Amino acid sequence: MNTLFIDTHGEVVVLAIYTDEKLMKKKESKERKDHSTICMPLLVELLTESKLDIKDINDIVVVNGPGSFTGVRIGVTIAKTLAFTLNIPIRMITSLELYLDTIQNQEYLVLNEKNGYYTGKIENKLIIEYEYIKTSEFDSWALNKNIVFCDKINYENLIVFAHQKEETNPHVVNPFYVKKIEVENDKRS
Repeated sequence: MNTLFIDTHGEVVVLAIYTDEKLMKKKESKERKDHSTICMPLLVELLTESKLDIKDINDIVVVNGPGSFTGVRIGVTIAKTLAFTLNIPIRMITSLELYLDTIQNQEYLVLNEKNGYYTGKIENKLIIEYEYIKTSEFDSWALNKNIVFCDKINYENLIVFAHQKEETNPHVVNPFYVKKIEVENDKRS
């Protein structure tokens, strides 16, 4: 079984092919271009180097956020389109869940973002609460909390976790936003 992994939540675009949950090939692009101009050529390159046709993909795992508003939408749109047109299963994993395999006994997982932090409360190796904390509020929020900053992703093992997630109808796969946009922050009660 060939799984396509798509991650566009941050500055780096990561695409990977797993065969029977073993990482076969991973491609990254750290170019400072729009993800929209990077993803499809990178996918073609990944498939070519893996000697696979798009029809050889049996399921898709996509990182649906939190992260870059536009980046997440691009990855989710590509994943949904491929899953629908190929009639294959799709699973969602959050950007914080990418790091669950690398933590020990912390209570909170923290992912740095341009102007703040995405946080997740961990319980039984699952993230049960997500929150966005502004940089100016982070020190007081983190006080007396057992936190770990997201550091490295274990790409070898993340697919095993992802395959434990429920298959989802491509039509209901959506970006997961934690950070409120400025319009929502400005709403009056």
